[in-house]
Amino acid sequence: MNLEVKIIRMVWALVEKSNPYLILKLSDHELKEQLLQEIVRVFSLSPDDSKILSRYIGSRTVLIRDLADSKVD
Repeated sequence: MNLEVKIIRMVWALVEKSNPYLILKLSDHELKEQLLQEIVRVFSLSPDDSKILSRYIGSRTVLIRDLADSKVD
């Protein structure tokens, strides 16, 4: 995986800023697409980088949901 550190940091910043109830409500696919769209608005990603980022986010949905759940409790 060859994602720039600033893109990965932005993913986690978006997760931190996002409404935890919304994160928990979205399906894995919807969550991945929403985060990916937010990143694409800021960074110009190649199709390959978009796929890599999508896989990265998809592999961390459990962690993302755990973080959101900890904010709700």
